[in-house]
Amino acid sequence: MKPTIYRLLSLLFLLSSTLWTACKKEAAPEKSVAMQAPFVTVEAADVPIYSEYAAQTAGDIDLDLVSRVDGTLTGIHFKDGQFVKKGQLLYTIDPLPFETQVEQVRGQVAMAQSRLANAQEELNRIKPLAEMNAVSKRELDAATADLEAAKANYKSAKASLQNQQLEKSYCQIKAPMDGIIGISKVNLGDYINRMGATSKLNTLSKLDVVSAKFTVSETQYLQHLKALKAGDKNAFDQVELVLSDGSVHPHKGKLDYADNRIDPSTGTMTIKAGFPNPDKTLRSGQFCKVRFASHTEKNALVVPQKAVTEMQGIFQVNTLNDKNVLELKIVEVGSKVGENWVITKGLNSGDRVAVIGNQFLQPGVPVVPVPYVAEPLTKSTQAN
Repeated sequence: MKPTIYRLLSLLFLLSSTLWTACKKEAAPEKSVAMQAPFVTVEAADVPIYSEYAAQTAGDIDLDLVSRVDGTLTGIHFKDGQFVKKGQLLYTIDPLPFETQVEQVRGQVAMAQSRLANAQEELNRIKPLAEMNAVSKRELDAATADLEAAKANYKSAKASLQNQQLEKSYCQIKAPMDGIIGISKVNLGDYINRMGATSKLNTLSKLDVVSAKFTVSETQYLQHLKALKAGDKNAFDQVELVLSDGSVHPHKGKLDYADNRIDPSTGTMTIKAGFPNPDKTLRSGQFCKVRFASHTEKNALVVPQKAVTEMQGIFQVNTLNDKNVLELKIVEVGSKVGENWVITKGLNSGDRVAVIGNQFLQPGVPVVPVPYVAEPLTKSTQAN
């Protein structure tokens, strides 16, 4: 009996030792592994700052085609939206009423010409008789006056004929220049009234150069002016046109003019930029953005926007100290440049800034620094 008890006690002791050893192993803390943190080294550099403004395009010339006579539209000789050449016939208005007027005035010209010839013959007949004192001087003066009146009447009739012929020519509306014709605002059979709403037939646009108009605030205008006066070589260089789909027009433009006044109702100034359009892809009325380098930030410190966090208007970045431990710093930000942000206060050249993005890393945590691979930069809007 005793040997059996001894064997049971030995077995219980062995099990207790095994359980105690297992619990002790589970309770042992594991050694933590430091997470990687991409970083950039801040360096001072001159950075061009880009401004971007909402704009709308217009043709180099947008010419309204307007009827100068009243009448029924009898012909449309183009397709909407096609390219037309200077002198090409576009519209025809019924010329019959004007042809009738021309013939009537042509008859008046013939009558005036006949009267002029009779007056000339009468003066030629009386003049020798007057020299012989066969007729009175009064008759000579009357014949001379009749000739002058006949000349004036003939001249007036000819002018009236030219005017009627000109009116008739207005029945044919031709393209005054090369360009893109718009959608016709009138249809065949419409009665065109030169003084009414139907007088405007269409719009012809010259699109070799397309302009983009935009407005800047008075403050922005003064900033741009200072940059120009300071001789900033980057200011207003390489003006770009960003289309509504985000693509950039392949041809760079230039600033053409600025208005001569600030609009007191809005506090803004209108500026126009011109862009070459050799393939005619740009059309009037497109909404777009105009983008250009407005000035250069000297010795600017730039970090990726992903490295900057904002909380209740306070901007912060995580820096790495000599022991590769995260330290939180409060900074002040300036302009955005592509995917980066200019830091105006809180950092020094040579600081290492962690770009941790959405990683949950707290200040005071040691990390393994790895170089940050920046994404391709795109020029963006300057916050003014």
